Amino acid sequence: MNDMITLRGWVGTEPTMGLTKHNTPYSRFRMSVNERRFDRERQSWVDGHTSWYNVACYGHIADNVAESVHKGQRIIVLGRLQIRSFQRTDGTFGTEADLVATSLGHDLALGIARWNRRRDEADRGPSLRSTTQVEGIGAVDPATGEIAGNPGPDELFGPEPEDFGEDHEFLGPNGTGAAYEGAEPPAQSDRAGEVMGPEGRLLSA
Repeated sequence: MNDMITLRGWVGTEPTMGLTKHNTPYSRFRMSVNERRFDRERQSWVDGHTSWYNVACYGHIADNVAESVHKGQRIIVLGRLQIRSFQRTDGTFGTEADLVATSLGHDLALGIARWNRRRDEADRGPSLRSTTQVEGIGAVDPATGEIAGNPGPDELFGPEPEDFGEDHEFLGPNGTGAAYEGAEPPAQSDRAGEVMGPEGRLLSA
């Protein structure tokens, strides 16, 4: 499976930064997407199943994510989805949903974002400007993060998913293990790309 999809959900882990073996900057984090359904008996919206995704960004998007996106924020992501099977150390098998993001932003339905134009490409260093190929992925546009080839899951996320520990179950305000529609994540510090609630409270992580 390799499709372009749009996801709307919560950042469940603080993004991590790194370089591929070909010096392409990347950022990775976990994202939870919560199902919402209307309960006719209660006549109200209730929480349903929560799905978790591994999200990866490349090039300038990765750099911008590092300065703008944090755990607990509500975001919208457009990217290429891959469903990956893996074998655990105990011999059992599992499935992971990996998403290579080509566009990403804060969900303004639940907060206020302050957008700043990114720095000029000349100020970003040679590693970003000179990188155009990633093994197993293909050509990467350093300005947009667009990927021409098919992503290789081992290059993106490793042969086996990371152990996210407690971050894997990002508790929402209702303590159910998933932040629900309209809920406010914890208030956080003032940083670039911060998101604030309707009453001016920060929603950054």
